[in-house]
Amino acid sequence: MYKVYPFDPKQLRAYQDVKVREQCKSCKRYGAKATCPPYVESFKYYDTLLFQYDNGCLFVEEFPIDDPANWQQLGRQSSKVILQTVLEYRNVLLKQGRFAVGFGAGSCKICDACRLPNCRFPEKSLIPIEATGINVIKLVKLIANIEIEFPVVYSFYRIGMLLWDNL
Repeated sequence: MYKVYPFDPKQLRAYQDVKVREQCKSCKRYGAKATCPPYVESFKYYDTLLFQYDNGCLFVEEFPIDDPANWQQLGRQSSKVILQTVLEYRNVLLKQGRFAVGFGAGSCKICDACRLPNCRFPEKSLIPIEATGINVIKLVKLIANIEIEFPVVYSFYRIGMLLWDNL
């Protein structure tokens, strides 16, 4: 079960770094997902957007690795779990007439084959937190007091982020 950690979006400024966004280029999904760089908005765009919201929260869930042979399936499933959580909360806020935006855990896993350059399901997908330039590992340490370590052995975390305005 996920835990929710509220925070002030202005805190994100300390954890945004263009080097994090640059790391996306070393990902095997770089250029293969419409919700990832280079197809999403620029670092500069997120450098302006993120800090404008009134409220923020992280959704953090730990997933134990019961069977290392099942790692790929667990990774896909866990990504969808946090995606659904963020989308449910975001949709409630949007129905209330608030500005709200959600970000997900790693690259999108909705479609087997992505249609580039535009996502077929933008209402169901999320931009990865890392694509905004936010250092997720440092952010989770500060907000949730959770130390994420590599290499992953017994468990891993999925992180979602939601930002929204007051009415």
